[in-house]
Amino acid sequence: MNPKNLEFLRKADKVYFVAMKDEIDDTDIKTPIVYTGVGKGRATRAIVRYIFDNYERFASGNGPVIVSLGTAGSGKFRKGEIVLADTFTNIGDPFIRVPFSFDTLPVPTGISCASSDYFIGMENFSQEEIDRFHKDFDCMEMEAYAIASVCKELNIKFVAVKCISDGADSRVTDFDAELPRFRQIITDFAKGLE
Repeated sequence: MNPKNLEFLRKADKVYFVAMKDEIDDTDIKTPIVYTGVGKGRATRAIVRYIFDNYERFASGNGPVIVSLGTAGSGKFRKGEIVLADTFTNIGDPFIRVPFSFDTLPVPTGISCASSDYFIGMENFSQEEIDRFHKDFDCMEMEAYAIASVCKELNIKFVAVKCISDGADSRVTDFDAELPRFRQIITDFAKGLE
């Protein structure tokens, strides 16, 4: 991970958007956290509500960097690794699958994050689909695209910080069993940015 990007995130006025409370221990985190709920619909409602409630800040150009913080699956990165994604794609609808990027970070990562409507695993996708996702995307989850698309439309700085929690080929029960480990990694990372 590029030190310039870490330094930028340390200094930035930011807000974390986290899907589930189980993904972070917010006890000693000073950065504001918005819990969205799982999925693109809930994430969209959360970012729209946040922008509406903080309209004056965003309208004056002084809004914070929006950070989608949480877990993601990946066939390219190892479990427990933190990645900064700046390119986003929706894989829930073939008509809106065009990726877009942000230049929020001082050093672009080129890491792609694809958001699905379902947990990426054998319960919801065929092996052929999973193999294609692994080839096409660096990490996969369920909220970042929705938040990113609103931020892109409104010219708001955005980045996704994801802890790789699975190979994007397992089962939800496997994810649930290992979540405490990844919660600690995410919490430690967030504390390191305070």
